[in-house]
Amino acid sequence: MKNGISTRVVLPIALPLVVLVTMGAFIGSIALSLLYNTKGGALTLAAVAAGGILFTASLANAQERLGFAKRGVILFAAALPLIAGAAVGTGLLGGVDDADRMINVEPLVVVPDDAPVIAAENSTEFCIGEQGACEPVTEWNVEPSAESEVVTFVFENYEAGVQHNVVITDLGGTVEAPEPGSTTYASSTVITGPDSTAFVSSDTNWSDLPPEWYFFCAIHPNMNGVGRVVTAG
Repeated sequence: MKNGISTRVVLPIALPLVVLVTMGAFIGSIALSLLYNTKGGALTLAAVAAGGILFTASLANAQERLGFAKRGVILFAAALPLIAGAAVGTGLLGGVDDADRMINVEPLVVVPDDAPVIAAENSTEFCIGEQGACEPVTEWNVEPSAESEVVTFVFENYEAGVQHNVVITDLGGTVEAPEPGSTTYASSTVITGPDSTAFVSSDTNWSDLPPEWYFFCAIHPNMNGVGRVVTAG
């Protein structure tokens, strides 16, 4: 009698938990398989998984009773994406560079239309404005983007065949004798002109910037200045 009561009490609780844990482990395994593959590999695995689900559903729906062999086919069709994904993700099947894996792919950068722009027309100083009419700047007053809370800048390299970038740190030294600080708030990639790039600090908001900060080119440290965030107008 006690066993019967125990079964009636335990099974309604244990079975759903087992099903949920199993489903979570299976879905998590599929997700990891997709993340550790390339974009093309992930799309292929997703297509195979969708095909396997449709195949198993149609096969199960067409048969009132499934024999051992047919159950094996259904199980194989359901597990194939997981097996293939794990084989590719662990390097057993094909070769995937770490930089190409979905988990390491850089997220799409959304650049606001009102992101502040700074440029380089020579290797002496930064400037603001269009090529040919770019005004030199060592004191850069910027208005924070109204479209984005995070610090976002656009860098234009007008100097053909020359590499430049922009790094923004806290202000070391003084305004009269500025130098890089110890904290980097944002940094663009090094680009060869003529070209442009955007750089976004995903963990720094405009409100996080100090009243005065330092900007410079890592390739040409003599290109530098002091920046400030100002209100509109």
